[in-house]
Amino acid sequence: MNFSTKKRPRKDAWRELQKDLDERERLEEENTAKFKRLDQLKARTALEDDCDPERFYAYMDILIGRDMGKNPDLTRGRLIFELFDDIMPRTTDQFVRMLSSSSEPTYRGSSISKIFPGEKCLAGDRESRVEGAVSGRDQVFSRVEQEANWQVPHLNPGVLSLYDFKSSKFLITFKKMEELDGWHPVFGKTVYGFDVLKEIASYGTDNGNTKQPIIITGGGAVPRGTHPREYLKALEKPEDKEAHGYNKKVMRYSSTYRHTGLIGH
Repeated sequence: MNFSTKKRPRKDAWRELQKDLDERERLEEENTAKFKRLDQLKARTALEDDCDPERFYAYMDILIGRDMGKNPDLTRGRLIFELFDDIMPRTTDQFVRMLSSSSEPTYRGSSISKIFPGEKCLAGDRESRVEGAVSGRDQVFSRVEQEANWQVPHLNPGVLSLYDFKSSKFLITFKKMEELDGWHPVFGKTVYGFDVLKEIASYGTDNGNTKQPIIITGGGAVPRGTHPREYLKALEKPEDKEAHGYNKKVMRYSSTYRHTGLIGH
């Protein structure tokens, strides 16, 4: 028998090599696209210098203090959110519908029931009766798990995310909260009204109980193409204080104000 140490050439070796190179290149392209999408999702919750009027915005009016003459000092304010309708369309549509609706299910009369200064607050609580609020335990958001994108982070103050899938409650952060990522799906962020968030945070306690009732009085969608700054008109004070029986403290707004640190810490 004749033995040779010479290595025999592999048939079609160049084709196998080319196949391996093509597969490696495909994986690199997929990873590049994946990381690019992740960066774009992370950028959605970043604070921007200005708002794009073509995006989807909504406003929410709140009232701090006991109404009906129980407390003479009332604070009224308005928050404006950018909603990620391209990520969670059903959730954002239902959210705006509940802000503007006067019949159930609605956010009108619901409370901000838990406030943790420097961390977050729990809003949209329709289960607790506060000054005539209608109790609601029905599931108002449908197919949230199917459309939720868990890659959107709680990157900054003012980020909105759902508390759970079985109620209407949602969270608003007062700072960057990475511990919420992957547990609560993000569907929007605050773009105006950080002064109001700071005021809300001042009514919180270490155990989350609120010092005064904070009620959502209404809201709705900002028409597409309209800059959300136009919806920051301050509520007017009553002309005759004695006739109304109380003074109203009205939050004023700065169109350029951005809060980049902790709120209410």
